[in-house]
Amino acid sequence: MGTMGRLEYGRLTDAWVGEAADFTPLLADQLDAVGEAIQVDLTAVGQSEVLTAGGRRIDIVAEGEDGAEFVIENQYGRADHDHLTRGLAYAVARRARGLVVIAEEHRDEFRAVAQYLNELAEHDEQRGIAVWLVEARAVRIGDSAWAPLFTAVVEPNAFTATVEQERRKERPASLEELMEQFEDPGSRSATRKVVDAWRGDGHRIRLGPNHIVLEAAGPSKSGRRTVAVLYADGHVMVSFHSYAGVNSGIPIDAITTDDFRANADATFGFDPMAKIATTARGWIQPGREEDLGVLPKRCAGLCRRTRYPITLTQHPALITLAS
Repeated sequence: MGTMGRLEYGRLTDAWVGEAADFTPLLADQLDAVGEAIQVDLTAVGQSEVLTAGGRRIDIVAEGEDGAEFVIENQYGRADHDHLTRGLAYAVARRARGLVVIAEEHRDEFRAVAQYLNELAEHDEQRGIAVWLVEARAVRIGDSAWAPLFTAVVEPNAFTATVEQERRKERPASLEELMEQFEDPGSRSATRKVVDAWRGDGHRIRLGPNHIVLEAAGPSKSGRRTVAVLYADGHVMVSFHSYAGVNSGIPIDAITTDDFRANADATFGFDPMAKIATTARGWIQPGREEDLGVLPKRCAGLCRRTRYPITLTQHPALITLAS
């Protein structure tokens, strides 16, 4: 008979001592978790500490899959006026699609302001700014690594449904449709060969508006781990930071060694200092399919063999034991 762990809740300072030094950079690398809370697909990595025209800094500027900007301000403790007004001013100036304010607690008066702004945005979708207030807590099971738990306490009424409808219209309906976005014939044929081999090995792919995500079984909420992303302009993105466990809290040691990274950098021409490594545009070409296939296949095998005994399901209080 299996055992059941106990879910522990903590303050953000229990898990990440410094707001700017620790929490903000990690949050920028875990935008998928924030996206789940607000029901918007955000890109895997956002820009942190973005300098504004007035000399102030915005915590994070993220993008949706369609390229729309989202301004994110995060704060320990109870949210204050400074973060809300600074984020709103930057979102208006940039004509961002939305503002997300993350804190451990939101005052009633701030909730009323956010709801008011969302009502205005419904009447003027072109100029209105959608606002989400998200509360954050740290959670863990036993001695496992702390993980952030995000809950949206104020959100736009009609925004999510509208964005989802538009996103479905823009997302390619099939792999064949996405492949039509490849303007370079060499990149198209090489990418198709890699994808066919990947699926032939029993792995899954996920389609974005302009990219193909290679996924493998591994430690994550969905039970799948992103291995690499292939873009229609012929470039490749690999998140070594994710391999190190930034998103899942579970590093895959065999693919975070210096030797593994050095070999990958030499093969793909990655910047050795980049946590999110990308090739030049047009890198995917005939003759490079084998080089491109080696890294994902090795990562997929190691992800599958990495054991993670406890998985949080969609409701954080429900815990299932992995085999």
